[in-house]
Amino acid sequence: MKKKTEDLVNEIISCKTMEYYLNTNQEEFWDMPLELYLKQLLKKKQMRVSQVVDASNKGEYIYQVFRGIKRPSRDIVLCIAMGMKLNPSETNYLLRVAGASPLDARKRRDSIILFALNRNLTVPDTNDILDEFQEAYL
Repeated sequence: MKKKTEDLVNEIISCKTMEYYLNTNQEEFWDMPLELYLKQLLKKKQMRVSQVVDASNKGEYIYQVFRGIKRPSRDIVLCIAMGMKLNPSETNYLLRVAGASPLDARKRRDSIILFALNRNLTVPDTNDILDEFQEAYL
């Protein structure tokens, strides 16, 4: 991913054919299956799925996400991100690959989650803070 979204939009507006746009911007698309991207992240972070399962506090469901059997909710993706100790930028990219909205600092709950990600907090610790401020758990 090299181009800004705004630049891509401008290219769509000005392109003569959709085929040309799609062919010249293939590397810009987030069409990778989530399970494939998660496997790449595992390799990058030098982790095993079992470690993510333990750290995410979501049990067997995480195995099914990694196998491509289940399509996770945004909160499950956030639990995976915390389990993998992803930073906010990596987390937002993972959310987009998963088809979920990125974290937004203007949303109260998302702000708490960003706070937790920046401090490498665990899912239970994050849930404690969410509870303290009467926000829904992950």
